[in-house]
Parts: sequence; C-alpha cells; structure tokens
Amino acid sequence: MAYTFVDHYRPIRTILRVDALVVGLGLGLVLLLHPTNWFDALGFAAGAPTMARLAGSALVGLGVGLLLAAADPELSVGTLISAIVSNSLLAASLLIAYLAGEIGRLTPWGYLVLLLLFVVCLLTAVLPIPYLRRGIGL
Repeated sequence: MAYTFVDHYRPIRTILRVDALVVGLGLGLVLLLHPTNWFDALGFAAGAPTMARLAGSALVGLGVGLLLAAADPELSVGTLISAIVSNSLLAASLLIAYLAGEIGRLTPWGYLVLLLLFVVCLLTAVLPIPYLRRGIGL
C-alpha cells in the first residue's frame, strides 16, 4: 500500500492523548501528590490519602499507557477495549458519586473540573466504538 499523509485514526489518537494528559497524568498526579488544600478549595472532601494515592498511581499508569498506545502506527483491539472499559468505569463512578451527593458541596471551579473529567472520560469511552466495528487490529 502506498504511503499517505492521511491518518484515518487521527480522531481516536487525539482523544487518547487528551485523556492521557487530562485524566491519566493530570488527575493521576494530583491524586498521587494529594494536596488537601487544593481539594478543599474546589469543594472535594479530601479523605484518606492512601486510597487517593493508590488511585493516582493507577491513573498515571493508565495515562502513560494511553500516550504510548496513541503513538503506535496501528491501534489494536486490546488497546481500544482497555480505553473503553477504564474510561467508562471512571465516567460511571463520577456520575454515581455526583448523583449520590457524595460530592455535593463543590465550588463552581469544582463543578467545572468534574464536568471536564466526565466529558473526557465519556468521549474516550464512546469514540473508539466505531473503530472496533471496522475491525482494527483483527
């Protein structure tokens, strides 16, 4: 096949990179460092730092994995399924926590951060689905 400058996977690569930077490395590093004054300023209840640091470590690993996956020439089905599952679980967790009132005393900036995280997770969970139907990496 001839070389082309058109990358048919550009939208999914872009959302994988955005998700890796915002959710994986951004939220992951914040949870890993666990600055309680930042959480209090946004209205999040800063609970036990051990669980937050464990979640931050996992999110940093997810972010690095997504950045490396976005750089691959061909996207594999396993990469896309892991992105779909992990981000749909994160989006569902954020939605359930919001609906249950666990994060009810947020400031306007806190709501903005929550909305940004939810939208990025939801987009990363939904956008790879058409690529799976086309059979990438099969």
